[in-house]
Amino acid sequence: MTPLLALSAAFGFGVAGIFLKRALQYVDPLPAAVLSVTFTTAVVWTVTLSTTSLDGLLTPRILPFVVAGVIAPGLARLALFTGIDRVGVARTYAIGATAPLVSVVLAILFLGERPSWLLLIGAGAIVVGGTLLSARPPGDRSWRRRDLVFAGLAAFGFAVRDNVTRYGFLDFTDPVLAAAVSTATSVTLMWTYALIAARRELRVDRLGLKLLMCAGVAEGFAYVTMWRALARGSVAVVSPLTNSHSIFAVVLAALFLRDLERVTWRIGVATVLMVAGVMIVLRFGAR
Repeated sequence: MTPLLALSAAFGFGVAGIFLKRALQYVDPLPAAVLSVTFTTAVVWTVTLSTTSLDGLLTPRILPFVVAGVIAPGLARLALFTGIDRVGVARTYAIGATAPLVSVVLAILFLGERPSWLLLIGAGAIVVGGTLLSARPPGDRSWRRRDLVFAGLAAFGFAVRDNVTRYGFLDFTDPVLAAAVSTATSVTLMWTYALIAARRELRVDRLGLKLLMCAGVAEGFAYVTMWRALARGSVAVVSPLTNSHSIFAVVLAALFLRDLERVTWRIGVATVLMVAGVMIVLRFGAR
């Protein structure tokens, strides 16, 4: 059940990435991040109010999820959107594939997890695939390598988020309420920043708003399923599978973003590596 939840989350994130790339034709990264988090929060809270009790809000055990919300989808989301805007969906999400390796290392250091060598090989295959996707062909000047730093910051933020979340679930058992608290923290942080520091940048085209709403719904679904997975399984299993959203993003980009992004042989090879990594995690991490 845990791998299925994690892969469902990956699909949701991949779908959201396609809508985000389209939306960024009409909206700057900052308002896109703020509005996307807002729609995601609305979806998560709708699920929360329909399915669970709010009693857990009154316990200090909820604090790790507040911290997780500040990190991601808060600050990491803004870095992610900036990366999508500057280097595209495929490369940004591919760099995000390095998050499982960071997550596993952090889980070993701070949570005492001991993943098997085969599980590490699977995570490594996902990372290598992501590295291939980040390579720029000779003569391609449509993006700058230095802009990959935004995707790297997002990946690091999501990796830290996974570990803080897993730590919180050692004493807290309601993943839906935890997701609600995290997203509410994120939306509060981002709206506060936007209203204080960047009022002039919050103009939004109507079509961009509709696309961001679709992205928010997809990410809301992804967050609920991802947090359910983290409540059930280890970071070493959940993080690689969730971050395999690059596979879905690449395939969907090839189908629906042909006018904006070009899928190359590197992307094909990288996708094979990442699929292999996911299969290894599914086979040896679900024990």
